[in-house]
Amino acid sequence: MSSTFKTFTTFTLLAAAQLVAGHGAIIAATGDQGGTGMALGIDTSTPRDGTRRNPFQQDSTRFRGASADTFGETVGAGPNQLEAGTQAILAETGGQLPQVSPGGSVNMTLHQVNADGGGPYTCMINADASGQQWSNIQVTTTPPGQNSRNRNGAATDFPLVAAIPASQNCTGTVAGQSNVCLVRCQNAARAGPFGGVVPVQMAGTSTPAQARRALARRVLENELLLSGVFRRQTVDDEDEDEDEE
Repeated sequence: MSSTFKTFTTFTLLAAAQLVAGHGAIIAATGDQGGTGMALGIDTSTPRDGTRRNPFQQDSTRFRGASADTFGETVGAGPNQLEAGTQAILAETGGQLPQVSPGGSVNMTLHQVNADGGGPYTCMINADASGQQWSNIQVTTTPPGQNSRNRNGAATDFPLVAAIPASQNCTGTVAGQSNVCLVRCQNAARAGPFGGVVPVQMAGTSTPAQARRALARRVLENELLLSGVFRRQTVDDEDEDEDEE
């Protein structure tokens, strides 16, 4: 095999690897009634001043594979997890999820990593926070781009604003928070789609202090559940050892 062919093959493989990484991330979100959040899977320690796969694309969501219709996946952590991801968002912000109202909006920051993280973006909403059924909602401000490409937008933040329908209800319960909806936004990049899923909450459900207490209770419940499973497994293992004797 010639050195030229080896070089070409290596370049092709590296290019293909870049294509399957995420190229756009929703790194911040606020509701028209306050609160703060971000998309599931976001790692706030990820640097935002470069374009390479590692480390700049590690927490960008791509809707592909088994998670294509629900919460998407990231290069760094695999499939996004709704419960754990929402807990992480609340722990990071220390307050409430983005607070929205019927007829209001969710205002997001889309960080474009490289060219095919460009716009336009479309958004949809899931009322019961299950990620199973999505309804299209209006995007009033989209990151720039044509056919999901923007060569001049690499390593740049852009506003992304989606309108909450006037008749919208939010009925989900996630991470101890009630009246939760999920807002999913994405472009149409051939290697993607890229974007993210942002948990939001109907305003008036709780105060920031109540939200923190609800999160703490949920985390404790999960810990107790896991410890109970561990104890049962330990007892079962001991019983099996006694039977073998």
